[in-house]
Amino acid sequence: MADSPAAAPVGARPIHVALCGNPNTGKTTLFNQWTGANAQVGNYPGITVERHSGRRQGPSQPWLVHDLPGCYSLTAHSPEEEVAFLALRGRMDGPPPDVAVVVLDACNLARNLLLLVQVAELGVPVVAALNLMDAATAAGWHIDTAGLQAALGCPVVPVVARSGQGLDGLSSAVEAVAADPTLGRGPLPAWSLEVQTAMQAARAVDPRLAEVGDGELAWLLAADAALVDSWQPGLGTQLASAFGRAADESADVRRRLIHDRYRRIDAWVAAHTTAPSGQTRTPSDRVDDVLLHPLWGTLAFLAAMTLLFQAVFAWATPMADAVSAAMGWIADLCRAHLPAGLGRDVLVDGFLAGVGGTLVFLPQILVLFLGIAVLEDSGYLSRAAFLVDRAMAKAGLPGKAFVPLLSSFACAVPGILATRTLSDPRDRLLTILIAPLMSCSARLPVYTMVTAAVFADVPKVGGLLAFGGLVVTAMYLLGFVLALAVGAVLRRTLLPGGGAPLLLEMPPYRMPRPGNLGRVLWDRGRVFVVETGATIVALSVILWALLTFPRLDADTVAHQAARGQIEARTAAGPARDEALAQQDVALAQVRLDHSIAGRLGHALEPAIAPLGFDWRIGIGLVGSLAAREVLVPVMAQIYGRASSDDVDDRFAADVGQTMAKAGSLTPLKGLSLMVFFAIAMQCLNTLATIRRETRSWRWPLFALGYLNGLAWLGSFAVYQIGRALGYA
Repeated sequence: MADSPAAAPVGARPIHVALCGNPNTGKTTLFNQWTGANAQVGNYPGITVERHSGRRQGPSQPWLVHDLPGCYSLTAHSPEEEVAFLALRGRMDGPPPDVAVVVLDACNLARNLLLLVQVAELGVPVVAALNLMDAATAAGWHIDTAGLQAALGCPVVPVVARSGQGLDGLSSAVEAVAADPTLGRGPLPAWSLEVQTAMQAARAVDPRLAEVGDGELAWLLAADAALVDSWQPGLGTQLASAFGRAADESADVRRRLIHDRYRRIDAWVAAHTTAPSGQTRTPSDRVDDVLLHPLWGTLAFLAAMTLLFQAVFAWATPMADAVSAAMGWIADLCRAHLPAGLGRDVLVDGFLAGVGGTLVFLPQILVLFLGIAVLEDSGYLSRAAFLVDRAMAKAGLPGKAFVPLLSSFACAVPGILATRTLSDPRDRLLTILIAPLMSCSARLPVYTMVTAAVFADVPKVGGLLAFGGLVVTAMYLLGFVLALAVGAVLRRTLLPGGGAPLLLEMPPYRMPRPGNLGRVLWDRGRVFVVETGATIVALSVILWALLTFPRLDADTVAHQAARGQIEARTAAGPARDEALAQQDVALAQVRLDHSIAGRLGHALEPAIAPLGFDWRIGIGLVGSLAAREVLVPVMAQIYGRASSDDVDDRFAADVGQTMAKAGSLTPLKGLSLMVFFAIAMQCLNTLATIRRETRSWRWPLFALGYLNGLAWLGSFAVYQIGRALGYA
């Protein structure tokens, strides 16, 4: 086995500092204090699922600080543990760290010290940051810091990362250990005879293990054989064969490794700490009596989620309207001051439309992540995940998936971004794939258009409930139920797993810190605008081209001649304005009919006719690939209504009534169209976000295929069953 890459002498380069720690110890808070970076701070395991890096100027030289995933050990039985181990061994994209700062929760030393012991076993110089000292003191803990430092063989520095208390001393300790690694050697291994015998037998199995230290060898004996084989081919299989790893002998070696470590940890804690006297209940315990209660906790959870949903769905609307108005003003300015032609059309209707389509979602994203950050930083989100975990598990989803799915009712884009709070990659991918099934706000104009056209005159149910409102409610329920069903199927096929119980810590309640909230908002907004937005703008320009080309210059000349005749024969006034508007609509219809999108609509007609749709709705389906609400203005142009940039309820209702008069919408066809839109993937923003979050085109294309396939089947069933029952 090759040794870890040799590190350059400290002083010739920045000091590489690895931040390690259990979840909820304040590791990422310390990272942000040191670097001012945009890493997310979370209050339940798995928030930091990748390694984050940031630079800082230490007391005497620059540092490069790496925030490793929060984990409880280095046995590599989870993605977080594997990433942390590989980073500490210098097997990722950089050298091994010069110093590992292990962040310890002063109230939970017995559990936290296991990670410090394992880091020291790997030969990495360590410094212990004894964090949350304020909470430990308030709870009645007494810690002999000097005695603990002598026992551990490394600096132990009391700190309060949230306030910055003790960080100067911690920085000095880090640079001292970087200059003299023997100061941070940590506790030396003390293995039992059984473990020493197993290590000798392992070294006899493969010559590559002859020069491997006891710490790394202990990791190899505990790790899964398949994982060892993945980065040292054949070694895991050899060890499994030699030790009977599938039998009880393997389990016994692992138990002895754990026992040897905790035997020493328990002795240190007993000798150098004094626990609070009695069983004093903390304020957090008293609050949990309510928030974790089956009834009151559920009601509090529903109230919190309703508030969050209301904020994303309604409170962000004025900001989104302001963004939309600003982009409209810029577009009007370009139209007024740029010469007419292809260049202006590409800029205004392609590029600026794409930029506007990106920025209009930014307020929702910022409001959503502000709410999530407040819930996380306060310590409540782990309680909420605990409450809903059992219900979510029935569909193969973790409890923490409820926030992304809930926020997707407002918009799937921030909902998909919110899946970053899920630690397991399969859980995250599964949630991403079903999030678009939640009926987002972009579907409302389509629902309004249909219900106003074909259900407005239906008598109220029980004399109180509007039938159209019940139909819309059914669309929301359809998406949610179908999401759970699809999740259950995918969990049993493409994305198996998810059987492990939810492991959560209940951190103390804290006031959210404005600095942490600001960093979260900046990070999420920057990622969406800079990275996802670039893809959205490019796809928007492509869609504009499909709706615009080929251009019909001859029809444009004829159109101008027709406008001239109207102006010559009709006196100025409302009649002339209406006639000119109708002439413009007629030209738009001709252009749409002959555009690439129009031809696609005609080509689609055989496939969508069984759903009750004609070629004109086919054009709308092509246009709505950019965004679902685009269906309404596209239908307005096709059916002779003046287009509107404001897709409000009144305009949508007017368009729907026009379609009904033309025969394109009947109650059955309208219901079929609503079912199609409730399920189908018709949002470039969502596809671009899936592409960004999965770093692959495979999953966005899969989502596009399976969602649109389900939409076709659902709409087909509604229309054909309805016809068989005699409905039009």
